[in-house]
Amino acid sequence: MRDKFVIEPQGEPDDRDRDTRHLDKWLKEDLANERTTRMNGPGDGELGGTADAVIVLAGTGKLSRALCNWLSERSRSRRISVRISATHKEEVLDIDVQGREEVQALRSRIMRMLDED
Repeated sequence: MRDKFVIEPQGEPDDRDRDTRHLDKWLKEDLANERTTRMNGPGDGELGGTADAVIVLAGTGKLSRALCNWLSERSRSRRISVRISATHKEEVLDIDVQGREEVQALRSRIMRMLDED
């Protein structure tokens, strides 16, 4: 069984959708066949669904590096919150950062979560 990580941007529905879609595109180059986007169906009066999580079926250095880089880039202009769940080991890591320095302070925790079995 492959390792499974669920990465869920937090916040308002529009922010979650936008951040999830952006993260999915960000990870596409490094993890093209190992990630998928979880979608919610449209609500009453809505035309399309929203994305609320990226699911990754790998625990590699590529994932932790790409996620840390994405967090650094995304949190330059605003605070961003993300929940990472490692379903295969029943662990959850909540991240709330703004700016590269805060991401760097959490880098080792993120790497431990994503790279260790």
